[in-house]
Amino acid sequence: MENWKAVELVKDLLFGLGLYALITVVGLLVTMVTSGSSDTLLLNDDVRGDMATSTLMWMVVPAFLLSLGLAALRRIRMKNAALRISIVWALLLLFLYLVAALWSGIFTVLIASVSFYLFLAAVFLGPIVYSFLKKLPAWK
Repeated sequence: MENWKAVELVKDLLFGLGLYALITVVGLLVTMVTSGSSDTLLLNDDVRGDMATSTLMWMVVPAFLLSLGLAALRRIRMKNAALRISIVWALLLLFLYLVAALWSGIFTVLIASVSFYLFLAAVFLGPIVYSFLKKLPAWK
């Protein structure tokens, strides 16, 4: 791997971690608004899993918009770079969310929910939609 490719991959991972942090903050706000006054520590795994899947459903549009915005900040120049960034961000979020789900005991609920895959698709589509909106070339 050439040196500039490694640097680009590191940038993609760092922007992906930033995306994860932003999505986590917005997800916390969405959870506070949608869950009411329930104490999540006293709930069983099924109820917490249902809360997580409903939060992810509410997070599809904000995740797409955050992904689109970070793609603009990343200054993507080609469609193939947008595809690479989409793959890196989606895989990074998949890994981080699966680790969090294992830790919190809602792994099976998260894997079985459609909202999780819609959420990942929204993150994946952000840079790609940005590349089409900006009419970027496929190769440079």
